[in-house]
Amino acid sequence: MLTKRDIQIQSEQIGSLATLVEVYGQIAAERMIKIRGAVLRNRVFLNAINEIFTDTLASYAKRLSNLLNSGKIKAQENGRVTFLAHNGKTVSVFISANTGFYGNVIHRVFAKYLEDLKKDPNIEATIIGRVGRAFFVESMPNTPFTFFDIPDYGISPSALDEAIKHLVQYEEIRIYYAEYKSVINQEPTKRSIVAGTPIQRQIQEPKVEYIFEPSIEAILTFFETQIFASLFDQSLRESQLAKYASRILAMQVAQDNINKRRKELAIQKFKISHQINEKKQINSLAPLFACKF
Repeated sequence: MLTKRDIQIQSEQIGSLATLVEVYGQIAAERMIKIRGAVLRNRVFLNAINEIFTDTLASYAKRLSNLLNSGKIKAQENGRVTFLAHNGKTVSVFISANTGFYGNVIHRVFAKYLEDLKKDPNIEATIIGRVGRAFFVESMPNTPFTFFDIPDYGISPSALDEAIKHLVQYEEIRIYYAEYKSVINQEPTKRSIVAGTPIQRQIQEPKVEYIFEPSIEAILTFFETQIFASLFDQSLRESQLAKYASRILAMQVAQDNINKRRKELAIQKFKISHQINEKKQINSLAPLFACKF
């Protein structure tokens, strides 16, 4: 049973923990608000860019077909054309975190990542975040992987460029991250990016005729590199938003547990005080009983 001194020590520790939880919660809320607007706007922007890209595909489908027929370019086995050098491999990317207190969302993303990774031993692994590195080393200690240290808040351009240079060489890139649905809902998400531009076998007349300058090759290269960079950057920001939303929930759960423990300690303190008072009363009455006998 706890002593009065034990209760005092635990109460002080819980008080310090409550302050820490409150600070973490406030910081997470402020950062989530800052990130959320940009992420939601970027979703709309990327959808618009994708629509433009899809529209231009029809316009230069005939020109690509002519280049293929003339032997100037070759299509890959997957029916795509690319002007970038790729190694023909697939890489699986896990976007995690550098610190804790994000609830269980990182564990849930990693579970999905690990499940898919184990299905194909030929897929190469890339980990972003120190927490993810610890998870991976513990789960697959003998599996090689590439690691990138990208901050949980904000994105370092140099770190982002380094990661993109590594990933863009792969034929297919699978990105696993947490996606923000709402403040109370963050879901593990997989985004697959396949290198190259798909070739349309049945060429339709485009709605809009485009003039390509300086060349189709330059346009394709631009779309392939820039769209990938934008999608990867958006995945990182989506992950950051989801993590801070998850942290807010985790801090709320921690605060509820702290309040519950405070009530338990208060009850125990009351019981101890009651027992002490009972002993004092018994001791004060003991001489009276002794006189009677």
